[in-house]
Amino acid sequence: MPIAPTSRTRVAYIAESAFGTTPSTPTFLEIRRTSGNLRTRKTTAVSEEIRLDRNVRAEYQLAQDVEGSYDFELTYGSYDDILEAAVGGAWNTNVLVNGSVEKSLTFEETIDVGGGSFAYHRFTGVEVDSLSLNFTARRGVTGSVTLQGKQEALDTAIISGATYTAPNTNVIETANSVASLAVASLSPVPIVRSLSLNIANNLRRHEVLGSLYTNSFGSGQLDVTGTLEAYFTSNALYQAVLDHGTGALALTIGSVTAKKYTISLPVIQFLDGAKRLGGKNDDVMVSIPFRAVADSAPKSISITRAVA
Repeated sequence: MPIAPTSRTRVAYIAESAFGTTPSTPTFLEIRRTSGNLRTRKTTAVSEEIRLDRNVRAEYQLAQDVEGSYDFELTYGSYDDILEAAVGGAWNTNVLVNGSVEKSLTFEETIDVGGGSFAYHRFTGVEVDSLSLNFTARRGVTGSVTLQGKQEALDTAIISGATYTAPNTNVIETANSVASLAVASLSPVPIVRSLSLNIANNLRRHEVLGSLYTNSFGSGQLDVTGTLEAYFTSNALYQAVLDHGTGALALTIGSVTAKKYTISLPVIQFLDGAKRLGGKNDDVMVSIPFRAVADSAPKSISITRAVA
C-alpha cells in the first residue's frame, strides 16, 4: 500500500452562501501554501462513575471542532478572498477596509493515495481567526492564516460537478519588494530591519444543545497589531514609546506594476517598546510593538491592490 506524500496534496476553497453549506457544483480555487493543514479536534471526557472493579466505565464524546492554519509566501492575488474574511470587509474598487461582514468558506484537502485514488477531507463553516504577515530584510515575505470551522467530512470522490481553478503563477515577493515604508510622526525616518503585522478576529464558538458541532461563530473586536524593529539612530523612536505616542504606518509591497499592495494603518499606538544593546558585534536596535486604533472614518486598516 503506497504512503501518501505531502508533495502530492492540494488545498482549495470556495466561499459559502450559507454558513456550513458547500455550494452545489462548486468551483474550488486552489491556494498556494508552504505548510499547514486543518484538522478536527475531538473533545472527550472520562466517566466519573465509580466501579467495584476499578475499571473506567466509558469515555464519551463532547464535541468536534475544526481548527488549523496554512503558511504561505506572499504572492499577488493569491489571498484576496482570505484578506476579505480576515478584516470583515469587501473589495470595493480595489480597496479593502475593515468592517463587520462575516464570511465563511469550505476548504477541501485532497491527498493522492496512489493508483489513481484520492482521499478528500472537506471542512465546512470555516472562518478566519487571524492572519499574519512578516517582512524581514533579505528574506521572502511570509504569512500565516489561522482558521476555525464547523465540521469535517471524508470522501473518496469529488463533489458532483465540482471543478478546480489552478492558483496564479505570480512571483513570490521578498522584502526587497517593499517599495515604501513610512511611519508618520517620526523624525528622522526609522531604518527598519523587520516588520510583523497580525489581524485577529477573536472568534468564539456558539455551542448549542443537541450537536457536536459549532452552530455559528461570534466575531470579537478586530485587533490589528504588529512589531517594528529598527536600527537605533537617535532618541526619537524610543522617545515616541516613552511619550505613548501615535503615528501612521503605510507600506507598499510588490515587484510588478499593477500587482502591488499598499497596506495602511492610519493610526497606530506605540506600546511597550524597548532598546536592545546586544553583544559586542551587534547593532543597537529598537523593537516597538504597536496596535492600530480607529481613525475618524472609522477604520483600523485598509489594503489597496492593483497599485502601480
